[in-house]
Parts: sequence; C-alpha cells; structure tokens
Amino acid sequence: MPSKEMQIFITRAFDDPSVDVRNAAARALYALQPDRAASFTRALREGTPDRRRKIGHALASSGLAANAVGSLTGESREKTYDAFSLLFLMAKAGEVQPLIQAIDDYPNVEVRIAVVKLLALSGQPDVVPAFRRLAVRGSLPSEVRSAVMEAIYQISSQARENASSAA
Repeated sequence: MPSKEMQIFITRAFDDPSVDVRNAAARALYALQPDRAASFTRALREGTPDRRRKIGHALASSGLAANAVGSLTGESREKTYDAFSLLFLMAKAGEVQPLIQAIDDYPNVEVRIAVVKLLALSGQPDVVPAFRRLAVRGSLPSEVRSAVMEAIYQISSQARENASSAA
C-alpha cells in the first residue's frame, strides 16, 4: 500500500515546469497502486484547476493515454475498465484532443466508437465542435459517424436540460 506522503510527493511534481517531470509523475502515479484510476481521481480532486489541466496533459503526453486507448477492447474486462476510467479522467481534466484523434484515425472501429461514447459521457460541451468536424468527414466509417451524431445529440440535449433546470 503506497503511503500518502508518496502520493503527495508525486502529485506535486505535476506543478513542475518541465514536461518530462510531469510525464514521469504521471507514470509514477500510474504505477503507485493497482487501482490506477483511484490515484488519478485523488490527484485531480485535490488539485488546483491548473494542476488538473497539467495532469490531463501528462496522461496524454506520457503515452499512458495511447496505451489506454489500445486497451479499450482488451483481453480482460478489468483492463478495459482501467483504460476507460483513465481516459475518462483525462477527458474530465480537459484533455480531449488525443481522444478526438483516436476517433479520427484509430484502426479499430470498436475502439473509435468506445472513445465517442466515453467523450459523450464525460459531458464536456467543448467536444461538440470537434464532433461536428468529425461528422462531416467523408473518411469516417459510417458506424463511427453515426456514434458521433448520437453523441452530439446527447450532449446538446443534456446542455439544454441543464440550462432549463437552472432557469
């Protein structure tokens, strides 16, 4: 069981100006305990908005996100869940570009659709413009385009519901 002090030490490294240090911190936090999502959830929950953004970016630039995308249709349910959780946390931290890129060009259609659903569930309204750009691309497989269109509708409907309940 990792110590709280170790978690705090690693998490503070996300404030370092060096991208390499932040990437190393992401990999260290990933390796800290078996429940990888819990480590990142804690770091994100306790972090400032700037630190959360840096954690999301480090997940992407360290290669952890690319590995997780590849595990979305993994050999075990546990590995798939871990990958989904990590990518969801990255999206909630505001780092969505690697996921948009995966939708656009990942070789496996099932993975692309899973990433669309993940982004739709994240509730990030800023993904809608990117989804719209993807939806008009002729090179996108029809089933992926359909998932993107559904996600646009889902996010837009959710935003309307939230706006009307706030009024």
